[in-house]
Amino acid sequence: MRPTLISIAACALLASQARAAAATDDTPAADSSEPAAPAPAATPAPAPSAAADPAKAECFARHEEAQVARRQGHLLEARAWLRQCSSATCIGIVRADCIEWLAEVERAIPSVVITARARGADLVDVKVIIDKQPVTARLTGTALDLDPGSHQLRFESPPWPAIERTILVSEGVKDRPIDVEFAPPLPAQAPAPSLASSPPAPFFKRPDRVDYAVGATALVALATSASLGAWGLVQRYNAEHGGCAPFCSPEERSSIENKLIAADVALGVGVVSLAVLFFHMRAPAQTGETRAALGGMPLVHANVDGSAGIGWRGTF
Repeated sequence: MRPTLISIAACALLASQARAAAATDDTPAADSSEPAAPAPAATPAPAPSAAADPAKAECFARHEEAQVARRQGHLLEARAWLRQCSSATCIGIVRADCIEWLAEVERAIPSVVITARARGADLVDVKVIIDKQPVTARLTGTALDLDPGSHQLRFESPPWPAIERTILVSEGVKDRPIDVEFAPPLPAQAPAPSLASSPPAPFFKRPDRVDYAVGATALVALATSASLGAWGLVQRYNAEHGGCAPFCSPEERSSIENKLIAADVALGVGVVSLAVLFFHMRAPAQTGETRAALGGMPLVHANVDGSAGIGWRGTF
């Protein structure tokens, strides 16, 4: 509705100028038979209202150009035209439209904020080229306005290689961060371990269930060895000094020998259990998976022929 009213106003302005020119042409000429009156002294013509017409025509032109640029997505160009036609020199109806549209365009223009880093430090001397047009040679941290759409960005900061990036900015998105990394930060070096500050490692670790099981096995085996050994030795002493010797029966001799053999086997089990316990307690603390590798129990077995053996059953 407003563009129509503006067009009508422009037509009325032009029509008034045409009528003024026609009235000047229709003025009757003086009678040549009468003596010519002396010509009046020339006076400066008052400044006609048409002197302001070029400015008004400029306002109308910027008003139309701003609408076209806005429809085509050239918001930066539209903002420039709207700033001109919203000035106080333009007529009221044009100026009102331009002021309203300028506020809408300002809200729709997207912007980006560019930051650059190299080796973990911020860079300031960075040349920014957008769509092959230099924009700035130094970063200030302020936002850069762009038209909506796809843009080709190029960043230059010698001696680092130039970086190119294509971005898509959306209408109305303000202060979109664009981070540029010319060189990654150097890897942090691990501090050298200080032998003076680190406490000495304990000789034995804290016992766990396996340690308790092996220790109990060693104690039982040593106690069994002592008991069976003492029993067998007492029986053999009695048989040799006033007993059945040298006419002891095979059962009596077998009973004494089996006790002594079992005592030796139990002693071996106790010694092996103590060695395993020492090794396991001396080893550093282990995870559940590696701790199971030392799990197991010593086994004592007797054969039919009277011999015995010792073994270790578990997972290694």
